[in-house]
Amino acid sequence: MSEPPKLRASIIVISETASNDPSTDKCIPGLRETFESEASGRFDTSDTVIVPDDVLEIQRAITERTDGEQYANLVITSGGTGFARKDVTPEAVTPLIQKHAPGLV
Repeated sequence: MSEPPKLRASIIVISETASNDPSTDKCIPGLRETFESEASGRFDTSDTVIVPDDVLEIQRAITERTDGEQYANLVITSGGTGFARKDVTPEAVTPLIQKHAPGLV
């Protein structure tokens, strides 16, 4: 019996610092390790990207992974959710949500 195909999980990190210097990012390795240990290798986490705190950059990164031919089964975003003026992840993501699920956000 063959194993089922892996699901594709895309990791998007929103960070001014890490977009300028990817070596400062600790999120991608941490999420990959969590997927490996908790999901028993069921996810391919090779698709990762770091973008700055910019609404259009965030939206582009998400829609490329949700609407493209190589769509992801799961998109994880991390960062840009603070209260600083430059943190715009909620504002970027909200218009992309077609069906809201209060309590799961």
